[in-house]
Amino acid sequence: MTSTEKIIEYIRKIAPEQYQEEWDNSGYQVRIKNETEKVILCMDITDKVIDYAVESGAKLIISHHPMIFTGIKRIDEDSYLGKNIIKLIENKISVYSSHTSLDVSDKGVNVALAEALGLPIIENFAMTDSTTIGYVLENNIGDEIYERLNALGAIFYGKKVPVDKLAIVGGSGMSYFEEVVSRGLNMYITGDVKHHDGQRAYEENISLVDLTHYGSEKFVLDKLKELLEEKFTIDVEIIDTNFKFYI
Repeated sequence: MTSTEKIIEYIRKIAPEQYQEEWDNSGYQVRIKNETEKVILCMDITDKVIDYAVESGAKLIISHHPMIFTGIKRIDEDSYLGKNIIKLIENKISVYSSHTSLDVSDKGVNVALAEALGLPIIENFAMTDSTTIGYVLENNIGDEIYERLNALGAIFYGKKVPVDKLAIVGGSGMSYFEEVVSRGLNMYITGDVKHHDGQRAYEENISLVDLTHYGSEKFVLDKLKELLEEKFTIDVEIIDTNFKFYI
């Protein structure tokens, strides 16, 4: 059995909470000091994730997106959030979320995305205060980059152009598109792309790639699993919380 506090202490070294955005709520969502043999990793906290943690005996869930973003005035068992919080407390399960602090970590979202693409990082992309946002990658595989992205379920906007350098920002990164234009980059990979973003990419002769918010961030869970299993003698399991469904 491993202390849940020690596991979170290690996560905080990977992604220190002080690097989170001002609006964010990275950190403990529910804190119960305990020991565990199993840890659940997920992008989002859902009732199914909590149910699985209860069934499997896991006493710690680590999510990317916080389950609580703003203050709550009451815990009501008739509300979705309230019901989930009550079940967590009743079963002595802690929840810790590492969000924008993990986005900017050198073992975080964008490093994991670069590794999934199999392309080398050559420099930082954008900066917020003293924090790095995303990376510029060298495309050393030519047009194969389009095939790799297609295999990952990418949606392409703009134009298919030759790519020598590209930028990545996992999650929701369209607020940094002007940086792509000003730096003369050929391709930008992010999530949450809108129709008129695609129009702008077309006008600028840029290949704009939407991996979706979930699809551009999910690779960090594999990286966290690897790091945690190297550090501790625990079972780490990833639960898929992609909210898309198909008919």
